[in-house]
Amino acid sequence: MIGTKFNPQDYGVFIGIDVDSKSYAFTVMDHQAMLRSKKIPANPDMLVQYITKQFVPSRVLCGYEAGGTGYGLHDRLKSQGIDCFVISPNAIPQASNAVVKNNRLDSQKIAQAMKSAQVSSIRVPSEQYRELRHLIRIYDNYSRAKSAAKQRIKAVLLFESLYKDLDVLDRRWTQRFIHEIKNCPATPATRLRLDALLRDLEYARTNLAQTLRAIKQFCYKSQDIRCYMGYLTSIPGIGIRIATYILGKIGDPELLRSPGEIGAFFGLTPKEHSTGDKVTKGPISHAGNAVGRSLLVEAAWTSIRYDKELSQFYHRVRSRNPKQSGPQKAITAVARKLTLRIYAVLKNKRGYVTH
Repeated sequence: MIGTKFNPQDYGVFIGIDVDSKSYAFTVMDHQAMLRSKKIPANPDMLVQYITKQFVPSRVLCGYEAGGTGYGLHDRLKSQGIDCFVISPNAIPQASNAVVKNNRLDSQKIAQAMKSAQVSSIRVPSEQYRELRHLIRIYDNYSRAKSAAKQRIKAVLLFESLYKDLDVLDRRWTQRFIHEIKNCPATPATRLRLDALLRDLEYARTNLAQTLRAIKQFCYKSQDIRCYMGYLTSIPGIGIRIATYILGKIGDPELLRSPGEIGAFFGLTPKEHSTGDKVTKGPISHAGNAVGRSLLVEAAWTSIRYDKELSQFYHRVRSRNPKQSGPQKAITAVARKLTLRIYAVLKNKRGYVTH
């Protein structure tokens, strides 16, 4: 997600921090030079005390890489009036000939990048959107587990020739189909393996249903999220699952700044290699969230069935491309157009009217 822009001249001290579970290695710079590098235990209060004692009343900007340590340090620094950036690791400049990497050097890179305005902060989500993101990740984990169980069951059925007609493997996973698998003839070892995989499938399905209920309950308790979900689900093709995923990933829609932002976040914007007056655009970047991108493509297939304008757009793009690749390129373009509609309903705070 596009982050916060800033003017480095507004700050007198820059502190780049390399954060891990046991320690903070940090480098302090001002506009003239590097002042010092230190390492302390991973204790936010200790870092706050050091900054307050050494640098106040100078205005201080801290920064560290987004990662497994989360936003606890950011929250603590902000609560004490100290500005803090959480920076995407991909945004930090790296020398092509760098052969040495350690915590001290990483903290120097962060401090230097902030001092020269080469980086900006990602948008740190508020508490309620962090909670929603946790629920979305739980759902994703069980969804992957369900898909994996199905694939493994299919693999066993294929390997043991338990279904001669492979089209049977493309059937919907109804209770009747699962009952057939439970009762198909098999050797003792194969039956034991199939039964174990069917239990995995049932476990994933049960937890998926429970997680979806928890997501719905959480969203309906928050007035803001409930309203935003209503706006999103008014768009053809977007249901509760996709709406909650979008909100969980992008955070507070109030912070969105441009129509292309959501498309960029999900990797649906085209690559561009332009020079002079020549503009050359290529395939989508695939640089964003892959799960969200696949969900938006899934939504696009539904939307073209109910939205005349999107249907016409799909067929125009499809007709301009080769027969084999046309449908996929066209539906990806529809998904990209959906992100513009998502932005519009969220920013305007009103439902979508089908054309």
